[in-house]
Amino acid sequence: MKRPFSARTPSTGVVSATDRGSAQGAHHASKRTTTLPSISALLAFFLIYLLAAAFGRWMAIVPGAPVTVWPPNGVIIAALLMHRRETWPWWIGVGVFGEITGNFLWYNSTVIAAFGYIVANAVAIFTAGCICASRFGTPIRRLTTLPQVLGLLVIGVLMTPMISATIGSAFVAWEGKSSFAATWPIWWLGDATGTLIATPVTITIVNAWRDGARLDAATVLEGLVIAGLLASITAWDLATGSYYTYLLPLPVLWAALRFEFRGAALAVVGLTFVIGAHGHILGAADSPAASIALMHSRMQVLILTAASIGLIVAAIVRQQKQALVDLAQINAELESRVNDRTKDIEASRKRFEATFKNAGVGISIVSGEGALMRVNDRLAEMLGYSAEEVEGLLLDDFTHPDDIPRGRTALEALKSGASDEYDLEKRYLCKDGSLVWGHTTVSCVRDVDGEISYLIKIIQDITDRKNLDENRQMLMNEVNHRGKNLLSVVKVIARQTALRSPESFLEAFGERLQALAANQDILVNNGWQQVELETLVRGQIRHFAAISERISVVGPPVNVSAHAAQAIGMAIHEMATNAAKYGSLSNDVGRVTISWLVDGDDFFMSWREQDGPAVSTPTSNGFGTTVIKQLTASSLSADVELTYAPTGVVWNVRTKLSTLSND
Repeated sequence: MKRPFSARTPSTGVVSATDRGSAQGAHHASKRTTTLPSISALLAFFLIYLLAAAFGRWMAIVPGAPVTVWPPNGVIIAALLMHRRETWPWWIGVGVFGEITGNFLWYNSTVIAAFGYIVANAVAIFTAGCICASRFGTPIRRLTTLPQVLGLLVIGVLMTPMISATIGSAFVAWEGKSSFAATWPIWWLGDATGTLIATPVTITIVNAWRDGARLDAATVLEGLVIAGLLASITAWDLATGSYYTYLLPLPVLWAALRFEFRGAALAVVGLTFVIGAHGHILGAADSPAASIALMHSRMQVLILTAASIGLIVAAIVRQQKQALVDLAQINAELESRVNDRTKDIEASRKRFEATFKNAGVGISIVSGEGALMRVNDRLAEMLGYSAEEVEGLLLDDFTHPDDIPRGRTALEALKSGASDEYDLEKRYLCKDGSLVWGHTTVSCVRDVDGEISYLIKIIQDITDRKNLDENRQMLMNEVNHRGKNLLSVVKVIARQTALRSPESFLEAFGERLQALAANQDILVNNGWQQVELETLVRGQIRHFAAISERISVVGPPVNVSAHAAQAIGMAIHEMATNAAKYGSLSNDVGRVTISWLVDGDDFFMSWREQDGPAVSTPTSNGFGTTVIKQLTASSLSADVELTYAPTGVVWNVRTKLSTLSND
């Protein structure tokens, strides 16, 4: 770049102790309020800045143009991108001091010109730093993506050098050293080339220093081969008139492919160095100035092209590698998720198998046509088959014919889409011909088209409940029947008692109801089933506890029906009441013997009193006599004999045992 004074915005080629480590991480994690970098970092930055300025001075090989390539601008942009914004004033201040020092050592520009050049470069560099920082999310650790490289090329290389070239060329024209039009393209080309050379190199060197990078022998050897090839091709091309310039980017591409940004940046520096060395050789040979300037401009364009291509390729390579790393990580995560999911599915399958196999209810998976695809052991056990015997058959094959229509109607509702589930109670045919009642719950699983994929049927054996319901209904009917009969008996007792004993109706009626109630208690306790005869007899004489030792009950175990129990119980009550009032139990020595015996299907029962008052045949028959003789005879289909012997009342009953046990 043609300018008499190289005043530049300071760079940050050295990483300060404050910002050491990951720049992005430090930006978020650091809570420090100070913006002062370490003195050693500032001093190192000052020296590197002077080294970059010296390299720019060495590259000033075009006659009449003290500067043609200016690397410090790239160093400054790299420093601003890698550090927090609050530290920028320190780096800029040290850079200004380095600019003044460089002017004292190599240039003799006036103070006004120096100030103008500082302003021009400061505005351009600060603009580039702000725009790139906002786009990249600075501070950054390194260039990692293609958008970052393209942003650097467009903003740092193409656009912002136009600002410095415009302001700087205006100062040069004001001093009268060169026209604005002649100075502007050289200034822009020098700033653009220097930025493109120095920014990637600075970032590469800083990261290598941060990471403590060590190169192995193979990497060093390959780098030397690339450097040698680059130097040889460049020197040969320049020596032959630059006819094969198109070959020069090839070593840069090789370096970019192998070593990404690091390789591309160092290769571009090597290319620039060789071009500068050749320019000095041409200058020593007193070549025409126009020829040297033209060739050098061509080489600058070549540097821009090679560096841009190299950085773009390096970005693509890095993104590809990162994409492979990300892909491998995603693949590993997917494999881990698949493994976890596989384990979950396997665990679910085992739980399903355990539930399906060991469930206390029958479970079946049925096709949309009603075929049993799979059944568990409980369902097979309910039907009396093995699972293998029933799988593949239709469930209707095991359904009671009367219940098949209801099941088919429910299935048609599923097929039509009117419902997705139903439940009903129906009978199933077992292998041995018996019936099992089942409460069947059916759920429908459909495919993506809404068609039935399969049905899940859960069948609970409710046979016991059904039997219990039937027994309960039968018992209710029996209670209703017996209640009506009981009311009829009560009605007869009331009418006969009022007719025969009107003067003592309440007492007689109450006692007979108590006798009837005693019978009912015994029947209820036995579930309205058959009653043991001895229990029935003792229940009727229980309220004669004071004289119970004078009543003997003798007979084998005999069960009588509820109907017979009611007749016998009432007869025993009437005779016991009569004996207590008038017979053998009315004195202190009388006795009663109640006995029965069984002879085949013949049943004999008797009531015999003795040692009581003298007995005579009554002149009239009361309700008690009717119960003892007529009710017993009709209820038991028996021959009943009632004798009033002088020694005591005798009651004999003869009937069939089967009559007693049938209700």
